[in-house]
Amino acid sequence: MAEFLDGFPRYPKMHPCGVVLSRQPMHELTPTFISNKGHPTTHFDMDAVEVIGLVKIDVLAQAGLAVMRDVKVALANRGVTVNLNALEPWQDPQVWEMISGGARAVHHIESPAMTSLCRQCNVRDIDTLIAIVSVIRPGAANEGKKLAFTRRYQGLEPVTYPHPSLEAVLRDTFGLVVYEEHILQICEAFAGLPPGLADVLRRALNKQKRAVILEMQREFFASAKTRGHAPEKIEEVWGLVAGFAGYAFCKAHSTAYGVEAYQSAWLKRNYPAEFMAAVLTNGKGFYDPLVYVLESYRLGLTFLPPTVNEPGPQFTAHGDAIRVPLTQTKGLTERTIKRLIAEQRCGGFASLADFHRRVKPLPEEWEAMIRGGGFDEFGQTRTRQFWEAQRLVRGGAQGAKCGTVNLEFDFDASKNPVADFLAQNPALLREPTRRERLEAEAELFGYAVSGHPLELFEDIAWETYCPVARLGKHVGETVVTCGLVVEQRTHHQITGEPMKFLTLADWTGIVETELFAQTYKSYGLATVRYPVLEITAVVESFENGRGFTLRVLRAGQPRQS
Repeated sequence: MAEFLDGFPRYPKMHPCGVVLSRQPMHELTPTFISNKGHPTTHFDMDAVEVIGLVKIDVLAQAGLAVMRDVKVALANRGVTVNLNALEPWQDPQVWEMISGGARAVHHIESPAMTSLCRQCNVRDIDTLIAIVSVIRPGAANEGKKLAFTRRYQGLEPVTYPHPSLEAVLRDTFGLVVYEEHILQICEAFAGLPPGLADVLRRALNKQKRAVILEMQREFFASAKTRGHAPEKIEEVWGLVAGFAGYAFCKAHSTAYGVEAYQSAWLKRNYPAEFMAAVLTNGKGFYDPLVYVLESYRLGLTFLPPTVNEPGPQFTAHGDAIRVPLTQTKGLTERTIKRLIAEQRCGGFASLADFHRRVKPLPEEWEAMIRGGGFDEFGQTRTRQFWEAQRLVRGGAQGAKCGTVNLEFDFDASKNPVADFLAQNPALLREPTRRERLEAEAELFGYAVSGHPLELFEDIAWETYCPVARLGKHVGETVVTCGLVVEQRTHHQITGEPMKFLTLADWTGIVETELFAQTYKSYGLATVRYPVLEITAVVESFENGRGFTLRVLRAGQPRQS
């Protein structure tokens, strides 16, 4: 019974972006139901709806386009018009320098794998960038094809073709299968398979359906044999095709992503504050927002604390600074966020009492906004803001309207036992220290706002380590460096043993590191025990000298200052 039930859906679930089209009422062709979000949904899954003849389209949300849209709107608000289509033929050397040097925050090409690939290729033209977008995908990246692509692109390895008939098909990608349509073209040019059968093979490779692949292998061999190809050559070309197993892109898909990546890199290069503000607003990047905050500091930008009269919801650029929206405060309800934005658009808030009257937040929400600095513009200390909020929450505002005074919170009242008690215990009115403010901001926003995020680790002896920015000067050497762990990913080597990739950040930059199986076995616990990690590593340069990676030998607790 358990074997029979294995693989059965446990509950109805809606695809996040799949749209099904039909020329007749849908319920005549497939069972339907209403999803939890209220959308009409087919009971048949994405494969079954295609089998019965319906058309399925994936309409994907695309954060990269939203970032570019928001940047253009922000620039238009200050009278700057940007025409991204005019960037063609995409030849700005400064943009290519950024892309080939690591374009963090640029959609599609910001992941550690993509930035490394761009560096290894030293990419300088749009066609190569388009190919790289697909080369990184599982199908195209199989069997070491990433390394072969980087070497062939730079002339470090000769370009070869398994058969002369494939030269026209694979010339632009240096003899490698990179795009999905390459499968169709190889099957037709070499084996003479009709396009319909070739597409069945492409889809089977994409979904890794072994039974269909074996069936198509027989078709491929039989058709190629009728063309007079030698068995060993057929085997070689089939290996090229079968190696393209897994998810991949067609060239049109890669082209759209490649052009978008170039346009985004151009915006980051020329309008960094607006660009990083838009990236933080949309929050759909590869990294945690903390990484984008650190990248902003690396670009020379700073951050402005939230304020009730610029509540958001978007991050906004002010010269070389970015305002953090108050609506990003953790713990705010949807009701309070909507009320705050709506009321502020009707007119600015003049005081805490005005804010309370118009927004009426929950007490814990108000406290969180005070701790985040949202009301500092009114001139009161945060401690007095807190007690003023307590007075208003407990009805002091209504009492004031009636001409009465709530002595419990009147700090200056004479003969008030509470005021006397606070005067005798001034620690209760003590303002939070700078560190306490940074810690509160990190708790509420995920990163420090009024200071650099690494200020929270002031006890680390940063000056005793090799800075990230200088690691490239020590190629081939063993160095000791230190950084905040901002990203970590486990992976399995070819042997099946686990390893880990770490992204570390210090005051000078961000670097990628690798803990191979033996090192990970010895020091893996340290990578999760210490938020700031000391590593001893070998600086290993890429073959073209355009970048490097760190092969970690040891990892542990950092030195204290």
